[in-house]
Amino acid sequence: MIKASSFFKTAIQDNNYSGYSLEAIETERYSEQFNCSIGKESNNSQFRRKEGIKNYIHELYNHISSKVLSELNITQITFDDEFEANKDQKIFNISGSTFDNLKIYTGNIVGSIIYKSQIFNINCRFGNDFLQYMIANSSGFLELENLGAIDKNLGLGEWVMIYYWKLQLKKAFSLGLYKTYQKKKENLSTIRGNIDINAVLRKNYFDGKTVCNFKEHSYNNELNAVITMTLSKVFKSKYQSIVNDVYQIKSAFDSINTSKINQIRNHKVINPYFKKYNQVFDLSLKILKDEFANVGESKSDFSAFLFDISLLFEHHIRKILKQNLTLFPKKKKEFCIPNGISTNNIYPDVIIDFGNNEIGIYDVKYKNFDFRNGVNREDKFQLISYVATHMSKYSIIECGVIYPLREDGNDYIENKAKIRQQCLRVGKKEIPFLVRFYTVCKSVNNQKLSDEDFLKKFMSGKSTVCDTSFTD
Repeated sequence: MIKASSFFKTAIQDNNYSGYSLEAIETERYSEQFNCSIGKESNNSQFRRKEGIKNYIHELYNHISSKVLSELNITQITFDDEFEANKDQKIFNISGSTFDNLKIYTGNIVGSIIYKSQIFNINCRFGNDFLQYMIANSSGFLELENLGAIDKNLGLGEWVMIYYWKLQLKKAFSLGLYKTYQKKKENLSTIRGNIDINAVLRKNYFDGKTVCNFKEHSYNNELNAVITMTLSKVFKSKYQSIVNDVYQIKSAFDSINTSKINQIRNHKVINPYFKKYNQVFDLSLKILKDEFANVGESKSDFSAFLFDISLLFEHHIRKILKQNLTLFPKKKKEFCIPNGISTNNIYPDVIIDFGNNEIGIYDVKYKNFDFRNGVNREDKFQLISYVATHMSKYSIIECGVIYPLREDGNDYIENKAKIRQQCLRVGKKEIPFLVRFYTVCKSVNNQKLSDEDFLKKFMSGKSTVCDTSFTD
């Protein structure tokens, strides 16, 4: 039995379709009072605790379900321009009207919600070490030696926000410090920019200098000031262990003589070269506003830091494969299908270019593989649509679906003999169909070797044999 606050902070994980019941929460005498005011201990205090917990879930769910994501105070991680989050999906679902029959169902949304000064976390089902590993890989900074530095007592929303902010800052800083044009007016011995005619006419005599209006690159801007303030704040906080490796970046920003900012406004970088600073700026504002510093001190009744972990996993898989394989860009718009009103672009998660107009098509699914029934009907139809559409232009020599799988998963150990290469028939064409697994290791220190093994299986040779038919 655990306290309600601990249950909502640690027990709930992504992709649970059977649901989390509240029976594990301690509600006995002298236990935690959660979202209720009991006063003196009485015979019905346990009932009132249960009501408080049940009401909290219903109130939070109603608060979220009644609004679209764009209306909520939510920060979302974006991994690159190739990936667009599905904003129609639910953050979580519930069933049941009482404490005893209420269940919480989760999907691909992971992160932290603060509601009424209480944390509600949806954690990665493979553990936060693996989540940290994927985030680092997606940002181009796979630093295994630093993965143990994060205090696991920090809230999920806290460390993900700070850690992701740090990695995005590294990526943006690799382009150099952000600079903007600023207007200046100076009395110069050489002409620069435009001559200020009025200033020249007001001179009693010509002193050899001309008043000029011109623009000059400057590091003294609002964006750099906000990042400098955030670095200073984080380095003095409990998050210092997460950012110790960006001390040199902090020194570079500290060297800028930024003017004092009385009011922070939204700032968007228009220059495409420096656009990576946009998300750094947005996350910096969140950190400065203490969105996740201390739950009890949160100034907002509701705030959240959420992201679609299926997009992160897909991006992670593509990054691994691109180390030695050529993949088509995700934004390539080649084929469209009608929807009755307009058309939709149809594009698989992974298209491997083997050369000579030969390709392999794979769909990446973050969900658990069903070892009893195999790939579900909807996912099979989706893959068939991809294959049928691309057959008109390319020679498809293999296709399949990629799933994550625990290294010590009993399902795989007991059922791996059932997994075999099959054949997908589309028209008169027979295409090798494979279910491939990306192994999530028990120790994140072994994950890099697992990634290499995963890549080798794709590089070991194109599939050419179908041992049985795979049809709908």
